[in-house]
Amino acid sequence: MDKATGAVRQSRDDWFATYRPEGLDSATWAAARPFVGECAKRLRLDGGASSLRVVRVLTRLAAWAAGEGLALGAELVLDPDTVERFVAMGLPVGRSRATYRATLRRVGPLLTSRAPWEPRPATVARRQVALPYTAAELDGLRVDAVAQPTDARKRAARALLALGVGAGLDGRWVARVSAVDVDAGDGVVLVRVGEPAARVVPVLARWEDEVIDLTATAGDEFLVGGQSTARNRAGALAASIVVAHGHPRISASRLRSTWLVTHLGMGTRLPELARAAGLQGVTVLSDLLEFVPALDDGLAIEMLRGAR
Repeated sequence: MDKATGAVRQSRDDWFATYRPEGLDSATWAAARPFVGECAKRLRLDGGASSLRVVRVLTRLAAWAAGEGLALGAELVLDPDTVERFVAMGLPVGRSRATYRATLRRVGPLLTSRAPWEPRPATVARRQVALPYTAAELDGLRVDAVAQPTDARKRAARALLALGVGAGLDGRWVARVSAVDVDAGDGVVLVRVGEPAARVVPVLARWEDEVIDLTATAGDEFLVGGQSTARNRAGALAASIVVAHGHPRISASRLRSTWLVTHLGMGTRLPELARAAGLQGVTVLSDLLEFVPALDDGLAIEMLRGAR
């Protein structure tokens, strides 16, 4: 072993000797330290930021286990049941619970040989749909849209709302709709959008006049204003919109969810709604069902009988 390699190894071995957890009294740390140090050694933690996060989690677990009267051995303290009890009883409610659980589930199998850790099935990513706006929130945003301090922001706010709630366009499409993409003939207003999922979307009747007005005044710019094709254009515009105290921020994804819920409440058939939304299926809509107003029993029965 050369001197440089020896020095690196020495520094990695010594960092724990000077480690002191915050918010833990010396007696508790003295009891937890051998367990935590042994875990750190076996995991070959080097004192970096990620290593310190693991040590903090193990320290808190060990301190809780000692307080519960448990012997500080890896097979007992890092048993899955003990870990779940610690997460449920030893931590305050909040996001940190998920972080602590994930860390302990990762290191537990590495530090035990008899604890009944089982390989977890591969997780299937579940798309989380943005929450729709309530009617009151949407009314507030419509007031905010016409009260913007500049004409450019006013146009952007109006267009984000009209194309989001009126046609279900989120950040992928909403900032790239030009006047030539809008057809207001034959008593309906249609908006043509490009990739991904190029299609023609009918605008909800209550938003038709707003889209027509924006189209008539857009000139050679997009309906949101300007000619920028920047990828995050919609997000930047939404972030610039001034909203009144207590009002939610404008979000293109939340506006799209509001449009989807509106159609579900109207009884729009799922195949047609999926095509208009640019969806490949309807699974994503399941996250929004709780926001759809329920029909009274009589109307529901008539619909389910096929009488309406």
